[in-house]
Amino acid sequence: KALCKKWFEPIAAGTDYIREIPQEPTQTDARFLETEAKVPLNALYKTYLMPGRYADDFYAADLLSDVLGRGKSSRLHQQLVKQRPLFNTINGYITSSLDPGLLVISGNLNKGVSIEDGEAAIKELIDKMLQDGVSEAELSKVKNQAESTLAFSEIELLNRAMNLAFAANAGNANWVNQESEKIQGVSVSDVNQAAHRLLNHSKCSTMYYRAVS
Repeated sequence: KALCKKWFEPIAAGTDYIREIPQEPTQTDARFLETEAKVPLNALYKTYLMPGRYADDFYAADLLSDVLGRGKSSRLHQQLVKQRPLFNTINGYITSSLDPGLLVISGNLNKGVSIEDGEAAIKELIDKMLQDGVSEAELSKVKNQAESTLAFSEIELLNRAMNLAFAANAGNANWVNQESEKIQGVSVSDVNQAAHRLLNHSKCSTMYYRAVS
């Protein structure tokens, strides 16, 4: 009996884990890299710093990336693949890391199109977005896409477990239950403000990936 009593004594709680990872210094200028390899097509990558996964304005930045480059109805595909056939493929997406991450625009250019012309076209598109803003219809469309992705991700038990673990590691397991609410809470004004904060040419990192024979 004495042995059983000792065996089932509760274990004292340990100290709370506080996630303290050194942060990368804020980027204050544009950065550029050029490389080449034996690949079929020239490629262009442009990255913009954005908030971490559970920051207040993460969802506005996420939906902004969808307006720019999610699917064939996105601005990048419609304007730079269909209307002006500069790119063979082009996408906008985010890294979605816990720490501050990146909003990425990447594309493969059609043969005969210079990387410089492709970059100029992307900058022109971004400037037009900053001037005119995102429309209510565009935001509604990408919200529906995000909701659909979220719903399908909850079907598989493994995905649900991973999402729960990700939120718990960030500091609050209940955040996993607030995704839909936060997506729907993003307004047109939020997305347009995020665009002006993030899509800054003077703080963008750019890579030219040249195809060589």
